[in-house]
Amino acid sequence: MLKDRFGFNFWPSFTDLMLSFILVVLIVLFVVSKMIAAGTENLERARQSQQQIQTQIEQGIGGKYKVVTLSDRDGSDINREMTNRQADVYIIDKLDRQTITFSDKVLFDSGESYVKPAGYDILNIVGPILANNLDNIGEIQIQGHADISFEDDFNLQLAANRAIAVYKFLQVNVGIDPAKYLMSATSFGKYKPVGRESGSDYDYGKLQSANANEALMARNRRIEIVLFYKNQKNNG
Repeated sequence: MLKDRFGFNFWPSFTDLMLSFILVVLIVLFVVSKMIAAGTENLERARQSQQQIQTQIEQGIGGKYKVVTLSDRDGSDINREMTNRQADVYIIDKLDRQTITFSDKVLFDSGESYVKPAGYDILNIVGPILANNLDNIGEIQIQGHADISFEDDFNLQLAANRAIAVYKFLQVNVGIDPAKYLMSATSFGKYKPVGRESGSDYDYGKLQSANANEALMARNRRIEIVLFYKNQKNNG
């Protein structure tokens, strides 16, 4: 026996093992509770920012344009809600992001990529609202979308130019600095109609169905400003 030869018992007792195990479990529970608390705090801050942006946009342009706010937190089918509650501007709240969707006719004339005067009026209201709520926002994406009319290259370029026009407005006119607040402009062309989610099973037949009539095509011609909220308290 090791105890007989060296004068001590090399193997820890069962009590020592149990105490060590309990200590490890307590440490893990403490860390997990801190992570949950931080995540809950971040989600609450994101919800507060979403509410502020929603309220301010509704107050700013709601008298002239129909603004509808939707959320998937209550299990609502956002695509169906957008069909039933047609609007000029949608504000869509999700767990970690908020999407402000503008009908193309709100910001641009048909087939054009220059923001029209009425569009500038809207962006002059919405832009500062975003700028005043950047503390909890980690990334801004301006996404251009089109319907299936015309050639792919035309739709892709038109949607890109429109997204860039909004990007430049936020950068130059509003003063949102992409070096400080990550901001991008991209074009999906015709390939991301309303209702299509990343990673979903999709094909050309579904794309045609999503553009089956003029009302659906008009809904797909849009600009989206997607606000991704920070997931860490001190992120950014």
